Amino acid sequence: MKAPARFRPLSKVGAAGLCACIALAGCNPARRAYLDRLSALEKGQAGAASSQSIEELKKGIARYSAEVERQVKAAQNLGVYYKMLALKYLDAGMYGLALQNLDKAVEIYPENPQLAYYSAVASARMAKAEVTDSAAAAEDLLRAETFYRRAIFLDPGYVNALYGLAVLYAMELGRPADAEPLLQTILQKEKKNVEALFLLARIRYAAGRHEEAIEIYQRIADTTQAGRLKAQALANKNAIEEELYGRK
Repeated sequence: MKAPARFRPLSKVGAAGLCACIALAGCNPARRAYLDRLSALEKGQAGAASSQSIEELKKGIARYSAEVERQVKAAQNLGVYYKMLALKYLDAGMYGLALQNLDKAVEIYPENPQLAYYSAVASARMAKAEVTDSAAAAEDLLRAETFYRRAIFLDPGYVNALYGLAVLYAMELGRPADAEPLLQTILQKEKKNVEALFLLARIRYAAGRHEEAIEIYQRIADTTQAGRLKAQALANKNAIEEELYGRK
């Protein structure tokens, strides 16, 4: 006759497992006490955590909190070093290595707009270095656009990123119309930003908006204190006027 389920003998595996658990707990009193506390907590018994265990937990938290702080600080420093190394590679024209280290820095600081900006710069310069591979150059330019847009997303008023993307659109990607609003955003923040004014004048001239370009060059000449830039603006203005109206 088959024994009722509650009286049925343990299987070999079940019996072995039970023996192992009993042996494990019996050989290690601290572990057995720990298992007892866990069991009590699972059953919802009050007072399962003694004042002594609470103090032990607090000491453990204090000890490992210091370790966590140390590791966080180390990671922060590592991100800074990756950025510094990337800029050194960038200055040396080693754009691939610069991008590799910027990628590592971004893993630590994913929302840092500067890292996105420098990644865009490195990608754009890499594109110019690809003199024999037009497909690779196009891919680098697309990556540069993505990084510039990321930097602007993280910091909408980031002038360097706005200008870099405007240059990319106007000079590399043949999209001057997309560059204009970026330059206007810069000039709303910095009315005397000469680089933005020069690029805007160039875009207006190329679009056949010659009078507007003349006005911008005159604006540069009236506002800049740099003699070389003033002379260049006036020379460009005079060249357009001569083209339109003939020599005075």
